[in-house]
Amino acid sequence: MFLNNSFKIVFLILIGALGSISCSKKSDNPVGPTAPTTELKITLNGGGFNNQQITFSTGIGGYAINEDITYAQFLASQGGDTLLCYISYSGKQTGNQAWDLANTGVLLYEYGNSGTTILTPSNGSTNITSYGNVGSNITGTFNGTLQDASAQNISVSGTFSVLRSADIQTIGGESKINSQRQNIE
Repeated sequence: MFLNNSFKIVFLILIGALGSISCSKKSDNPVGPTAPTTELKITLNGGGFNNQQITFSTGIGGYAINEDITYAQFLASQGGDTLLCYISYSGKQTGNQAWDLANTGVLLYEYGNSGTTILTPSNGSTNITSYGNVGSNITGTFNGTLQDASAQNISVSGTFSVLRSADIQTIGGESKINSQRQNIE
């Protein structure tokens, strides 16, 4: 009888302990906000590209105060090549904006085993769908036409999400897209 009562007491203590732990409001492992993601998915068609899809998972984005430009820069490696993609957009808000070709648009640069390719904006637009505070995401889509060195048109479309870093004073250069072209060349 004593042994049977001891098991009952231990059993009741365990149930009570489990009940108090499971009902506790204190959380040593709180669920935080979802971490910002960094990804660019781009599709190229024409000029030697046949619906080629490229995914970038390394990037940085932010706002340049002097130029009033939001930018996103992405980096990827593929088949022995390094790819850089630069996206710029006037202001720091959501909305659709046509590329002005001197300051905004998409620039793609590839170098490595396959040589060097620079694709510059010809026409298109970028749509910023979310513009978060510093530490949050800038997300959007773009669609347009890029040109290679021989002025051959390549259609481009993509989606992106990048962590917004602290605002910077300047990205340098008179013209943002042209400045990036000159930095690459």
